[in-house]
Amino acid sequence: MGDVLKVALANLVLKLPSLTVGILGQDTSKPQFVQVSSIQLEHHLLCIEDGSCDPNAWDTRLLGMLQDQHDQLWPSIESRPPWRVIVIKWTPSGVDSHLVLDVVFAVHHSLADGRSTGVFHSMLLEELNSSRGPPAQLVGNTLMITGTCKLPHPQEKVIRFTISWAFFLKTLWHELTPTWLHPQSLERPWTGSVITCEPCHTRLRLVTVSATLVPQLLATCRQYQTTLTPLLHILVLVSLARRLAPHEAQAFRSSTPIDLRPFASDTFQDSNQKIPFGVYVTAQSHFFDASVLASLRTLGEEAIKNGTVWKMAAKLRSQMKQRLDSLPKDDITSLLGWVSDWKGFWLSKVGQSRNDTWEVSNIGLIPTTNITDSDGWKIQRCIMSQGASVAGAAVNISVAGVPRGDICIALGWQDGIVGTGIIDGLAHDLRGWLNRLSQKMA
Repeated sequence: MGDVLKVALANLVLKLPSLTVGILGQDTSKPQFVQVSSIQLEHHLLCIEDGSCDPNAWDTRLLGMLQDQHDQLWPSIESRPPWRVIVIKWTPSGVDSHLVLDVVFAVHHSLADGRSTGVFHSMLLEELNSSRGPPAQLVGNTLMITGTCKLPHPQEKVIRFTISWAFFLKTLWHELTPTWLHPQSLERPWTGSVITCEPCHTRLRLVTVSATLVPQLLATCRQYQTTLTPLLHILVLVSLARRLAPHEAQAFRSSTPIDLRPFASDTFQDSNQKIPFGVYVTAQSHFFDASVLASLRTLGEEAIKNGTVWKMAAKLRSQMKQRLDSLPKDDITSLLGWVSDWKGFWLSKVGQSRNDTWEVSNIGLIPTTNITDSDGWKIQRCIMSQGASVAGAAVNISVAGVPRGDICIALGWQDGIVGTGIIDGLAHDLRGWLNRLSQKMA
């Protein structure tokens, strides 16, 4: 198994130049990618034999492994590209003894965004199902990187951003002026504890929508003119409104990452990949004021039963569409170049409140056409998780799936920022409500 995976991974790395660079000066104000001359695959590929296990117990063990991966620093980042693949071999107990592998792809966020992690798994599947042998550049465990690899263009080079003066001046005022000059809203969103660097430990919970229920859930979303992402926002809103008292939480703010690839210039499409590998993302914020929270607290579970969540999800979907229609005009990522010292920028936020209560990041289905009923390698499910977002949203909600498979929703947070009981309650609510909304049309 190890040799097969090594060959597939070597062929894949040669197709993805982003995986052949280290990061020089990451703690300075001017970090840069540096091309490595070779990659020692034993530093990037780890195979673990874990025997048999009950599938339900395995998920708990898998989440523990993911938490450990998120909490590790990248060693020798200047000379060793910051990514790794951990392959865990196990056999589910109580079923036919077929081989099951969990393939964990951990990667530095400067190399890949959420959609790119899906691209990686899709391309790895293609390599495993191909008949290609080892590349000439692979000698033992050493993959030689010959020549200069052409890295993907940064998003500011391929997205035709436009900026109005009003947006430009408003952003500079908000970011550069002292906080005491800003008007203070009485409805400050609840965002967990203030930003702190320690302990930087990731905690994870998993919510799964069974493959048998997914078609009905998505069909109901279409019936109510919404999609899964805004529905999840509203379900999280209802849950947290019920679980946090009015004196604790007067308002919430959430965010949605937005894939910028559809707004790229034609030169962006010079890659052989249908979905280019890299970081091409921005975000949209959503504010829920005290009146919304008060209404949901009054309704309680009735908000799920009487269709309130569907109406709110449809409204949020409409707002998200308006934002999409306006891009790439007046987007905050177009001004990233104005920050001259990113380390100082983030350290200045320590002790301050976060901007967002939660984030819903949905990468959709893994882009692959190789999931069939025939023999060969298959992807049965996909889980995306994020490490502790020290200065980001208090809770990260990461969504992924595969065709005809489960939808997996990972809830992640920094240890100590949000109470474990709140997250466990949120996971319980999402499991029950998604199951209920998936079983029948209203």
